[in-house]
Amino acid sequence: MASPYVPNASIQWIASAKDDEQKIGFLDLPRELRDLIYGFAFRAEGAILIYSRDPYAVRPLAKAMNIRHKGSGPIEPEPMRNGQIPVALVRTCRQLYAECSPVLYGSNTFAFWTSSELDLGAPSGLVRHVIGAADPRDLFKKHLEEVSYWWKRRFWPDVLRSSRAMLERFPNLETLTIPLKVPPNGQIQRPVFLHVVNKTREQRVALAASWMKPRCSWEDERLRRCLHLEVLPPPGSFRDQYAGSRFVPEDDDDWDVTEFADAFQLMKNLT
Repeated sequence: MASPYVPNASIQWIASAKDDEQKIGFLDLPRELRDLIYGFAFRAEGAILIYSRDPYAVRPLAKAMNIRHKGSGPIEPEPMRNGQIPVALVRTCRQLYAECSPVLYGSNTFAFWTSSELDLGAPSGLVRHVIGAADPRDLFKKHLEEVSYWWKRRFWPDVLRSSRAMLERFPNLETLTIPLKVPPNGQIQRPVFLHVVNKTREQRVALAASWMKPRCSWEDERLRRCLHLEVLPPPGSFRDQYAGSRFVPEDDDDWDVTEFADAFQLMKNLT
């Protein structure tokens, strides 16, 4: 059976040599079993935030935190510890590095504190899932004309610019998710283009998708496929408990933030 994890061409696979051929070690296990172990050991709940306390140093020291994503992971960011992901195992030998890297970098979702921390070196070609960033400051304004002007002139050009950088840095990217945080007061306001009365959820999503379409130009098909926009509820909020689920309780004072993400996905398929 072929391994489900295909190594990147820039990471060379070199068989490890044993000091004592009579002893049985981890690398003597069948590759299929080793891949199962890698999948269990190197997948993190939520996402992994890469940052540096001094990103402009000649050789910045990268650190990692475990953050919440898609309703999974810690409510508040937590430092990644070696017990969560066995980084020492990756550094054991070249064979383990080549076998572990596609799982570590390809199965997890990564976020980056600044653009200067995007460089992962050789493993960049293995990264499949990344979280981007955008400023949603005018998304929740009350007047449709203001929101429309901001979307076309500021927001969408910024999204395209940052997305290009991600696609160039990570050539095999499959999903680029840009979460839009709610205003500082923590109130989850409904964007004005989703604020329509006497409509079902499906109708609101369809109307919002039609509103987005003329305001979203696409430079290439790859970007259209991998880009996802979503509204991010405040950490620990009632809605956050149901993030990623279709079973969100109705509340007259609240709204289902997944309507925004669904409208964006529908818009990408409109002709």
